[in-house]
Amino acid sequence: MHDFGHFAYLDLHKTGSSYVSKFLRECCTCKETYFKKHDWVTNDFHVNKFYFISIRNPLSMYSSLYRYGLDRKGDVFGRLKRSNNLKVYDSFEYFVTFLLDSENANILGYGYRQNVAESMGFMSFRFLKLSLQHPMQKITQILKKGEKLESLEQQFITRLEIRTEELNEGLRVFSKDIFPQYFNQISVDRFLLDSEKVNSSKTTPEKIDLTVSDNAMNELKDKEKLLFSRYSTNLF
Repeated sequence: MHDFGHFAYLDLHKTGSSYVSKFLRECCTCKETYFKKHDWVTNDFHVNKFYFISIRNPLSMYSSLYRYGLDRKGDVFGRLKRSNNLKVYDSFEYFVTFLLDSENANILGYGYRQNVAESMGFMSFRFLKLSLQHPMQKITQILKKGEKLESLEQQFITRLEIRTEELNEGLRVFSKDIFPQYFNQISVDRFLLDSEKVNSSKTTPEKIDLTVSDNAMNELKDKEKLLFSRYSTNLF
């Protein structure tokens, strides 16, 4: 979470969050009041605060996480290494199917567990968790009721979702149209024109085979439907 008093950015993993935080630090004129990477909202929720989040096509998120692991970086890579599961990096197909298997949920951390993974993929879970106040309490309650986790969308605290695929345009709208009073417009123009990606994978998509089988893709669509619902159905 990256809080600037009037608004707070909820930094979902693998969505360009380091780039967004850099943008906010360099261009926002408000005082930074709190920062902890990928933290979620609990008792610090303020009803009048504007919460926004960045999102990404789930298939691209899996690709980015896979390639980050090939660079031997990231918390998920560390967890897979400690659990002796680095063979998942033998292929993208292996990686995707391993993460989608609910029996592997506890390895991935962040509160992800088998009863969640049986109905929701890892990327949608992390998105869900950051979009709620007291997320784990709400997730536990909804599972006890036997209801779908996607129903928690009605309780989202976010008021804006910026797609990574259109990140600069989303930041432009946020800083120029929604909250121009809180941004140095000269800094905004300079940043969006000149700045490069932050914390990106060195292993580019062109260097590896990122294809998956029809069965894996169908399961991916089903498990990650919360995120896929933010995109056109004509993605494949």
